[in-house]
Amino acid sequence: MLLYISSPTFIGRTFVISCEGHDTIARLKASLLHILYEMGRGSHQFRLKFKNQYLKDSTTVEECGMADSHVIKMIPLSRHSLTDNPLVSSASSMHSRETEDTLQGMLLKEVQTLKHREKLCNDIQICTWALFVAGMLNFVSFYWYTGFYKGLFALFSLYSTPKYTRLSGFYLRMNERNDLRMLMLALLACVLLLSNAGVLTALHLTECGFVLHLPALPCTETVYYTVLLSLAESVVLLVYIAFAFSLMSNFKFKVGNYIEPVLVEIRDIKYILAAANSKSVKEQRSAALDLANMTASSVDNKFAVVAEGGLQVLINLALKEDEGVRGYAIEAISELLTIKSIQNEFISIGGMGTLLFSLHSSDTHIVRESLLAICQLSNDNEDVLSHVVTDNGNVRKVECVRLVAGIFLDVSFSAELRGVLVRHKKHVEVFERMISCKDTITQQLALQTLEMVTIATPSNLTAHTSLLQPLLSCITHTGDSDCRRLAAKLLLYFTESTETVPEVMQHLAELKSSLFRLVGSSDNVMQLVASKVLFSLTHHNRELLEDPTTLDLVRNLRVNAVDQEAWMLSDKILMAINAT
Repeated sequence: MLLYISSPTFIGRTFVISCEGHDTIARLKASLLHILYEMGRGSHQFRLKFKNQYLKDSTTVEECGMADSHVIKMIPLSRHSLTDNPLVSSASSMHSRETEDTLQGMLLKEVQTLKHREKLCNDIQICTWALFVAGMLNFVSFYWYTGFYKGLFALFSLYSTPKYTRLSGFYLRMNERNDLRMLMLALLACVLLLSNAGVLTALHLTECGFVLHLPALPCTETVYYTVLLSLAESVVLLVYIAFAFSLMSNFKFKVGNYIEPVLVEIRDIKYILAAANSKSVKEQRSAALDLANMTASSVDNKFAVVAEGGLQVLINLALKEDEGVRGYAIEAISELLTIKSIQNEFISIGGMGTLLFSLHSSDTHIVRESLLAICQLSNDNEDVLSHVVTDNGNVRKVECVRLVAGIFLDVSFSAELRGVLVRHKKHVEVFERMISCKDTITQQLALQTLEMVTIATPSNLTAHTSLLQPLLSCITHTGDSDCRRLAAKLLLYFTESTETVPEVMQHLAELKSSLFRLVGSSDNVMQLVASKVLFSLTHHNRELLEDPTTLDLVRNLRVNAVDQEAWMLSDKILMAINAT
């Protein structure tokens, strides 16, 4: 794919980079450094930005969501430190210069490698032309017919040898399998070399002092000419073969092979942490981004950051006012929390409060990264989940509440943790708000979670009759059939329990509205649930049999029933009504 790079530093100029989806951002930077090198700006420092987010060196093009013809911004970096702390500024500047010098050294090494490739391609072309001339001269040699296949080899080599220049790259017949092509040419050259050895063996110059087994040939000028030509050809072929194998080795190199490890390698953590503790917002942001890049690149980096006290530094950065600093710090924390042992240390130093605080950010990216980190923690820790449930009551953003509801659903699949979701009154209040909210997805996730909790232990649900009101409201007012079906199933648990029937009867008016909504549905599950609710309530409270509304519900159910069991239950209720 082709990506377009624009920069405020180079006004009126757009750089074009060819890359693959699996290429890292560091390799893209390497390609840009080569272009800047030709412009005399090889020491230019920059970061890449896409969709208003700075890109990590260790991530790939696909992971960043880039596609063909997308435009990326090149953001220049300041060369001088803005910190008010002289010691930190000096350390950071020294580390920055060391990194830059290493990067420049790798850039020059790559440039020299590409120059060597260009020289090898040109040298092979020269050897090929020499072999072509020698092939033509073979037509006047003793074995004149060898000129045919030697000339054909030279022409084939001229056609097949990759044409390359460092500035333009491969051209004419660009092919990713140039190494195989050169291997084939090298093998053909070896065959020609053996052919020349055969020619020299066949020429028996007995009169010139060579005593061989086969009949001797006179030492004529043609014979001498053939011997010298074959020897010269053999030397050129040996050089050709050496160049071909050198070029095959060179083709293994790709732009960025030396630069990419420098950009992604483990940087000196002490310098980065020193910059993170500075007073300069720019240095804090740069340090946070470096830590996010490091933690994302390898497990060793994660442990190295924690070993140097980086966990507490990241927690401090996540509480800064600048959203850029907070965003990168939360990213780094989220990466670190993929390690179980780091999770325990993070909780022990009070990091959970930082993540909960970040849920109230106005930046969607910060909220999402915080929720991702919380989700990783909550999968194995009951206390964390309790904090999440309690704090969620203060979160008002629809996207945030939806993501928290998704976390609850994931946790509900754990037999050890699902009971925690409805253990305390504060937790239940969270579900009440979720079921009552206008976001259909949040409603559905919350109802599914309650269903998972209730299937294993019904008392987890029936112990909290405060959920009756939001469940009945959901059945009556929601426009989503899935939410209505789930809410009806949960309502059934309350009506089948002797202890909770009195509580259900206190919401009789809304219960009737909900039942009419279920009975009028063409969904067989909803009708079956409605018939079971009616049957259970009339069984526990005989006074309902005398209520005209009950008779209307039963008649509607008998008329609209699409489920045989629902019809049979309605028939039993009708018989009980007639008996009274």
